Amino acid sequence: MGKKNKKDKVKTEHIYRTLEQRKEEIRKIILSLEQYQLSNSYQPIKSLYDMMFSYIKIGERTLINIPFPEMNKRIEGVLATNIREEVAVRLKYEKY
Repeated sequence: MGKKNKKDKVKTEHIYRTLEQRKEEIRKIILSLEQYQLSNSYQPIKSLYDMMFSYIKIGERTLINIPFPEMNKRIEGVLATNIREEVAVRLKYEKY
C-alpha cells in the first residue's frame, strides 16, 4: 500500500466588496431593523450603527457582539469584506 496522491489545492483569490456593495449590504440590515421596529433610541442599536458605518468607510471585516439587556438579546454577526462570505446580523436570545 503506497501513499495516496493528494490533489493540489487551488487557492482562490480574495474578491473584496466595493464601497457600493458594502452600502447595499448595510442598507438590507437597516431595513430589517426597521421591520422589527428597532430604532436607534436603544444604546446597543446606536453602537451597531456606529460599527456598520465604520465598516462602510474603512472596509475592514468586523465581528459584532453587542449585549442588548433591554430585550434579553445579544446582537451577533459579521460584516465581511470578502464577497464569498455572507454579511449577517442576528438577535440571539440571552437571559440577563
